[in-house]
Amino acid sequence: MAVAANIDHNATPSPAADAARRATVAGLREKLARLGGLAGPAGSASGATSAAAARAREAVARAYAAPPLPRQPGFDAEATPKGTAWVRCVNVDLTPLLRAAGATELGSAADLLDLLAAPGPPGAGAAPASPPAGPVAVLDIESLGLHGSGVVAFLVGVGLQRGTTLEVHQVLLADPGDEAAQLSAVLDRLDAAAVLVTYNGRSFDVPVLRARCIVNRLGDDGLDARPHCDLLGPVRRLFRDRLGVCTLRQAEVELLGMDRVDDVPGFEAPARYRAWLRGGGPEVLAGVVRHNELDLCATAVLGARLLAHVEGAMVGPVHAADRYRLALHLERRGEGPRSEHLLRDAIATRAGPWDRRAAHRLAHRLRRAGGPAQDEALHLWWTLWRADPTDLSAARALAIALERVHLLDDAVTVCEHTLRVCAAMPPWRHAALRGAPHGGWHADWTRRLDRLRTRLARQCPTLYPTS
Repeated sequence: MAVAANIDHNATPSPAADAARRATVAGLREKLARLGGLAGPAGSASGATSAAAARAREAVARAYAAPPLPRQPGFDAEATPKGTAWVRCVNVDLTPLLRAAGATELGSAADLLDLLAAPGPPGAGAAPASPPAGPVAVLDIESLGLHGSGVVAFLVGVGLQRGTTLEVHQVLLADPGDEAAQLSAVLDRLDAAAVLVTYNGRSFDVPVLRARCIVNRLGDDGLDARPHCDLLGPVRRLFRDRLGVCTLRQAEVELLGMDRVDDVPGFEAPARYRAWLRGGGPEVLAGVVRHNELDLCATAVLGARLLAHVEGAMVGPVHAADRYRLALHLERRGEGPRSEHLLRDAIATRAGPWDRRAAHRLAHRLRRAGGPAQDEALHLWWTLWRADPTDLSAARALAIALERVHLLDDAVTVCEHTLRVCAAMPPWRHAALRGAPHGGWHADWTRRLDRLRTRLARQCPTLYPTS
């Protein structure tokens, strides 16, 4: 779905702008009055001049007391305990984006936390049973630089989820000296949130804001006093094979069907902001404002898409790796039956290498289950080994399973064949293979074969004499 990235700059002048304009005119009238101009009707020049000068002085005083204008349409002054902040507020209906992404509603606080939760005992990092009351808050910043202590968030976007509407609040640093007021306005909006949702915010957005709060001697309870759901982790866990580089932009295109039109690249934002501070027009910063708004919308819709995927409405067309990755995610959450069903589906697709990975995972699970399931596990390992004798992990699992069911002759055959495979492999190949036992593959197979031959010799000394 194409999303337009242009923005309307035609805005009605605010009352503050009108007051400042009138104050400027009044100041000019006062200067002219001092020079003897604007005398008024004959016979009352002195009194009229004095009254006009008094009114002009009052207007000038009001103008100096008023906050400066931000020069950016859509941003209005907001009083905070630390000064004046400039805030843009709009409501965005996300229904079209949700429909295009294959989702119906935005994720609740509990659902988003459950997306990250792993089963375990209390205190082991599981999400709280009941998140605090309040809306879900989506956070995204535009900053000056990416590294170092001088990183400043010149535009902070906070999106509050209200049904299928995102209430977008963007706080602009109109003057670098007003950073405390900007941060105060941001924290005030986060204080009411139940859950903080970001994309890569755990590594970047939140640390940047926390550092700036420390510099400005502000408490950061709005950042750290509530659960944080960073969607980058679930996206990597579920879709890294499909996406490759798991950027928000890549996730938008591949998972949401969202294609931005005339969007300003994020790397241009710092230069545009500096140009705006030096006197550039509203059009210089308008694209950055719109880019930040779209980031907030995409993050909110992405959370909904991830929840729908986990519940069974998989992203289409289904990638060969999606079933396997979702099975691992569900296994991590303790949903064994659904995970096993997806592993079997992944095996049935015969799409490598994920079908083999799924077969390995399912076989180990069946072996742990015990009983009749071990026969299926043994069959899976036989299939894996016959299809690829260089799969040393499958060969090792097969040899162990055969030994446990007392099929020692078959286990010896697997060991002898695998030892020949190991001897033919170069040393670097041994080092590159995952799951190598202690001491290396060749030594492990040699010990295993010796033990199996010893057991066979004890059972039938005439057929398997010991040397």
